Amino acid sequence: MGKWVIKWYKEGRFTNEKFKIFVRCGWVTKEEYKELTGEDYVEVE
Repeated sequence: MGKWVIKWYKEGRFTNEKFKIFVRCGWVTKEEYKELTGEDYVEVE
């Protein structure tokens, strides 16, 4: 499921903040988030 999300992120369709949604949904791992964005994923309460 995450492959298209990652592709679209690389194309600039999502900001880092919006990309976090896919980590919460389980479509992207925290490790993938860090690898792609360069930032640690921090859970928002």
